[in-house]
Amino acid sequence: MKKSVYLYVSTTLGMLTLVVVANYFSYHAAIGEFTKQQESYEQELAAKMEGEVSRQVESRMEDLSEEAPVANVEEKVSVDTVYQVENYDAVEDQTTIEYETLPEELVGFTREETDEYFKKYMQNLPVEEYLNGLQSAGVATFSNERLVIRKVYDDSKVEYRYYLISIDDEVVVYYGDQKTIYEYTGISTDNLSKEEQSALKQGIEVRDEDELFGLLENYSS
Repeated sequence: MKKSVYLYVSTTLGMLTLVVVANYFSYHAAIGEFTKQQESYEQELAAKMEGEVSRQVESRMEDLSEEAPVANVEEKVSVDTVYQVENYDAVEDQTTIEYETLPEELVGFTREETDEYFKKYMQNLPVEEYLNGLQSAGVATFSNERLVIRKVYDDSKVEYRYYLISIDDEVVVYYGDQKTIYEYTGISTDNLSKEEQSALKQGIEVRDEDELFGLLENYSS
């Protein structure tokens, strides 16, 4: 009887032990699997969050790039720049617009350099501009696409259109700018009076063609 009880108890305890041990290992296996799943989930979640943060940062950077003002790049004249000249006649109070070939010297110029170019232009006018009474020339509009120059003319302010002077004992006619030769007359100053010779050495300003032809006729007679 005692042996049966002992065997029963031993068997029961053995079975309980096996159950406990089995449950223990199952529990730890389940915990291990859960931990792995948790880690995998956390890694996946972290990757998604990192991807979303990166997407939002990139999106914001694009927005900021669109919103940010474009850095000022200094504009310059190029061979493709349209060259427009506004000519204002102060006497007639009239403006005419012409599209001309861009001067080669202006290619690559900034606005400041273009302004300086026309300051020098006014200091050394072509004779046609002088005779037409050019009073000022400067930049009205400046961009890569279009350069507009405004010129103001007033020929009533051209007081003297010619200039007489003796060079190597010959009467020479210059335009009123006193730089551009109009004519070598072939008239010798040797046959002129001392007063006329003296005046020609200093130079004589002549208002117009009528006065010029009158003086030359007088010198040659």
